[in-house]
Amino acid sequence: MDKKYIDKIKKKFGLKRIECDLDKLKSLNVLVIGDAIIDEYIFVIPKGRAIKDPILSVEYENHEIYPGGALAIAGHISSYINKVKLVTLIGDHNTKLDFIKKSLPGNIELKTFIKKNASTIIKKRYIDSYRNNKLFKIEYINDKPIENDLTEEIVNYLNGELPKYDLVVVGDFGHGFINDSIREVLENKSNFLCVNAQSNSANMGYNYINHYQKPGFITMDEQEIRLPLMKRFDEINNVIKEFYKKFSYNKFLITAGNKGLIFFNNGDLYKAPILIDTVVDTVGAGDAVFALTSLLIKTEVDNELIPFIGNCAGGIKANIMGNKESVTKEKLLKFIKEKLQGDE
Repeated sequence: MDKKYIDKIKKKFGLKRIECDLDKLKSLNVLVIGDAIIDEYIFVIPKGRAIKDPILSVEYENHEIYPGGALAIAGHISSYINKVKLVTLIGDHNTKLDFIKKSLPGNIELKTFIKKNASTIIKKRYIDSYRNNKLFKIEYINDKPIENDLTEEIVNYLNGELPKYDLVVVGDFGHGFINDSIREVLENKSNFLCVNAQSNSANMGYNYINHYQKPGFITMDEQEIRLPLMKRFDEINNVIKEFYKKFSYNKFLITAGNKGLIFFNNGDLYKAPILIDTVVDTVGAGDAVFALTSLLIKTEVDNELIPFIGNCAGGIKANIMGNKESVTKEKLLKFIKEKLQGDE
């Protein structure tokens, strides 16, 4: 951990200032929209290579189910504000709706739309229970675009709903839910729009952030800012400059793994180093950063605090298996307090 950086944050802001900034989030009226994803973690004990086949043999131990995708984003946000509206898409079979309802905090109001000939998205990860290494993943997904009649239904709903909210948070995982018509209404009717458009193994090359023309704030990982520019090896500061020049997004944040976070605001860069020494699971860490920094951007928190608090949220989440728990306000303040107090 970078002690010099922590001392700077402590001296300039302090815990009380940060607590005050987090308290200001409470009154925000927020709508979250995006893909519902069910994450199943199957924990196994590797036994070795099967004798008759060139495959890994494992013994089942146990499994856990977590709310992922936009469900996780709404879960993170729910701890900081009074009420959240969640708009999401489920399948017409294997809906997992009972699990979804039970997994969401009580202050989340759920609105679901149903995709025909599809199950709710399920991603199963098989985990070496001793080392917590992921062995492989199976996806149950129909990621073809939604049909025109469902698009029309969603657009009509959003036309009336979006203007009611201070902030609209979009978790676009590229699984066939958010199409051009829905993006258009999101951009035209939202008072303030925050977007995370994820590149993953299911959508690689087809879900870049430049599908969105005028979001107020976006977050990306380092690969997601490089891909639309085709800049694989260029120095990241040069990539950021070219990204801004080409797409004209005024505010964006980049999660860069063990290199920390970089926040860009109208030409200025604010960097925060990583604040943790251990990692349990990085799945969903970017969603936690996105959820919290979207709220901070809307309430105009100091530019230096945005990557710091975002890094704290990501650090907490990276030490939770899957989306088993949300990054609550209580957890965040405890983490920040421990970092600022250090060896005191």
